[in-house]
Amino acid sequence: MEHNEAIQSRAAERYSTGQMPPDEAELFEAHFFGCLECAEEVRWISLFEANAKQVVGRNVRETDAQFVAVVVLVLNQRVPVTVPSYAQSLVFSIPVSPGWGASHVSLATAAGTARFTMAVPEAQLAVGSVTVMVAAREMDPGFNLLTLVSADGDQLDYPFDITLS
Repeated sequence: MEHNEAIQSRAAERYSTGQMPPDEAELFEAHFFGCLECAEEVRWISLFEANAKQVVGRNVRETDAQFVAVVVLVLNQRVPVTVPSYAQSLVFSIPVSPGWGASHVSLATAAGTARFTMAVPEAQLAVGSVTVMVAAREMDPGFNLLTLVSADGDQLDYPFDITLS
């Protein structure tokens, strides 16, 4: 399976929720074991589903996880992000070096409009990544920037470009 085919067919969501036939699952497995983006998406969908089950205290429908798009950002590298029309939320995974103490994260558009600022939980720093969930409908197409800021004022920038599909 090629990467574009995996994206267009929502393979990660269908695989994670058990909605993929075994023969197609085998092809997708061969792809995602070598594709960081698809592997991360499978991981985040599984985490989302597990967390949702805990929060609601019931079984979540198999289709609930398919409305989340997962994006792994890279320090100082502009990442293209296509937001699928079905996505209700975007989950940004921001890798952080151990020992780097981010106190908060903020989101801004190219125009410099601040969308939000929020504190970074210590537990996220301990695992080496910060996770930010944003409603997809609140994202502006074009350039956006997530910035991690330490208590000392040091910044790490994670730029990305949003395209709506």
